[in-house]
Amino acid sequence: MTSKRVTRKDVAERAGVTPTIVSYVTNNNRYVSNEKRERVLKAIEELGYHPNTVALGLKCKKSYHIAFICDDISNEHFAKIVMDMEDIANEKGYIISFCNTRSDEQYINTLISRQFDGAIISTDILEGDLINRFSNIGIPTILFGNRIHENVSKDITYVNIDIYGGTIKAMEHLIELGHRNIAFVDSSIKEQKTIDYNDFRVKAYTEIHDKYNIEINQSYIIQANGYKDVYEKCHELFSSKNRPTAILANDDMHAYVVMSAVKSLNLQVPDDVSIIGYNDTSIAKYMVPRLTTVEIPRKKISSAALEVLIDKIEGKAVKDIDINTDLIIGKTTKSIIG
Repeated sequence: MTSKRVTRKDVAERAGVTPTIVSYVTNNNRYVSNEKRERVLKAIEELGYHPNTVALGLKCKKSYHIAFICDDISNEHFAKIVMDMEDIANEKGYIISFCNTRSDEQYINTLISRQFDGAIISTDILEGDLINRFSNIGIPTILFGNRIHENVSKDITYVNIDIYGGTIKAMEHLIELGHRNIAFVDSSIKEQKTIDYNDFRVKAYTEIHDKYNIEINQSYIIQANGYKDVYEKCHELFSSKNRPTAILANDDMHAYVVMSAVKSLNLQVPDDVSIIGYNDTSIAKYMVPRLTTVEIPRKKISSAALEVLIDKIEGKAVKDIDINTDLIIGKTTKSIIG
């Protein structure tokens, strides 16, 4: 037995408004007070209502409203991108809603019902079929991160961040300094269904070992979940007789945790251990010594993603964009040659 289709009238009754007000909210083409709008949106979410105009991707007017969907806005890397995007969007007459998302269909349906002109999504948080939900109903969509999905619609455009290339630069830097015993912090959560950026770092880490005929010591690959786990495993690793001379962390905060573990053992950075982080966030600049880290150009990412998305919204032809990463050499790496 099929369930009864939820109608605009059902939403109106649940929200305590008229069906006309529901239309104003779903079409985003008339002023509605914040209080009524929130009631309508709550009713839409509770009832699972999908306006026909959304399902068919038919929009009579632009809302000048863009969704930015990422894993954790409290993460400084995303927080900086959020601030940059907001500034650029305001200059172009758009507003942005920032969403911490989960990889579930119910939540995605709720987002879609909000009538965005377009969406910018971090590539490592949703599976391809959920990402396709946006483009399938005509919402212009940009993915930023890495090309990690094989089943993403061709209508979706990538702003590709070269995580792999940045890791190659970091590893080559350590090799040039004479390091051969190099550890790697892989702090990805293994239960996640989506692909983590660490896959690209692991690939680069492995290829550099192959290139220089260095056998990988599996005990040097620290698979951990959370800062405490990273600290404890680094403490154990650097307490061993066969400790590494260098370590590559998957982001700057984890590099800070690594440094804390190393210093707790009365080892010196970089005299005893060289450390490289990732993202060039503010903590990298204030660490003592200053962290060597792979820079991800956040302003360039923000600008590229928004400009390409707005072009798509306006019906212009767009292409994928590649964003290079650079190594910022600080004071946490040192030559051991001679």
